[in-house]
Formats: sequence, C-alpha cells, structure tokens
Amino acid sequence: MSRISSLIALAVASAVAMYGATTLIADNNPTHAKTHANKALRTQRNFVIHSQRSAPQESKMVLDSYVENFKFVPNLCGVMADSPALLRSYWQLQQNLRSMGSLTPAENNVVQMAIAVENRCQYCVAGHCMAAGAYFGSSAEEIEALRSRKQLPQKKLDALRRFAIDVYESKGRVSDESLQAFFAAGYSRQQALDVVTNIAAKVMSNYTNQIARTPLDEAIKPFAKGLPFQEDRAILSE
Repeated sequence: MSRISSLIALAVASAVAMYGATTLIADNNPTHAKTHANKALRTQRNFVIHSQRSAPQESKMVLDSYVENFKFVPNLCGVMADSPALLRSYWQLQQNLRSMGSLTPAENNVVQMAIAVENRCQYCVAGHCMAAGAYFGSSAEEIEALRSRKQLPQKKLDALRRFAIDVYESKGRVSDESLQAFFAAGYSRQQALDVVTNIAAKVMSNYTNQIARTPLDEAIKPFAKGLPFQEDRAILSE
C-alpha cells in the first residue's frame, strides 16, 4: 500500500472514530446535537464553523451533500456556510466541472492542487491529498509531485500544471508561447477556459481559509504532515 493510500485509510478511520458513522450521516446523536446547540465552534478569527443543524437554511443542502460524500462536514464548508452565496457558488462550480467540464477529474485536481500549493493553503492541499484517489482519481505519484512542486510523471499533466500556474501568476495575461505550449501538449481552448474555472474554485476556498484561518479537520491532519507551510489553527467554542 502506498503512503497516500495508507493516509486515506487512516483519515476515514479517524473520521469515523471521531464522529461515528450514524452521527456523520444523520447528525441525530443527542449528545452531538446538544453540543452544537450550546456551543458554536469558531475559528481563531471568530468565524462560525457551522454544522448541518446550525447552518443557514440555504446552506443545509450543500452540507448534506458533503456528509453523503465524505461522511463529515469539512471545516472549510462549515465556515463557507455562513455565506450561502459563497458555499453554493463553490459547490456548484465543482459540480459543473464534473458534469460539464472538458477536463477529467484528475486534471481538475492537478489545477486545483497546484493553485492551492502556490497559495500555501495547507487546508486545501491536505484536503486534495485526502480526496485524490476516491474523488479525483489521481495517483499517489501525482499527488506527491504536486505537493512537492515537482514535475509530474505524465508530460501532458505537467503541461497543465505549468499552464495553470502561469495563468494564476500572470492574472490571465499569459504569453502566446505559454498558450501554444498548452495546445501543443494536447489541450484545447475550451480546456484553457476550464483552467480558469478551476482557479476560481480554489480562489474561493484558499482565500476563505486564509481570511477565517480555518483549522484542519482531524480527518485531513495526516495529509498536512511534511508540508513546508504549516500553521497551527485552533478551534474556539463559546
């Protein structure tokens, strides 16, 4: 079993151990409900980390979706939930990429993780490592290269990574040479635009995490180990 695969198994076990499978899916454990009723979890900057019970009504459907797919509400989504416009935009953007996008899930992950690394967002980098295999279909080798800012083993994917970083760093003002190199690697104009869509998704999540100082979930903490940008962010309660 690879290091990434081992970490994924550990993350799932940690999540179940923390919350329990029934509580994660239904949020119907009396103790769990009482905790959320009496104590609002917050970030170091006093942003609320919503549960399914405490979230605004317009955010609940999205949080239900995350619980269905990942068995818990990620802290990022709990923070985003305070702004239904942000949470639903982020969630819908990811859904659109999967249902209408011209890039594969693994290619979407290359772009999003490359941008998260550029933004030094430990939460999103760790989260993408956790979801890499099951949700995006990325290989352990790809993830190790992305988190280490090294060349990807597949030349086409590495061209995608380099183009995404170029678009982000240049604020879209890429050179003709950069765009032609992207096309020469086998990508299209539609896919160039979907790179923009992926970058937009990571701007939403990375910037939310930096503004709120979102703490790592227990389930993704193992994936943050070894990252060059480590931050200890506590959860506050009231």
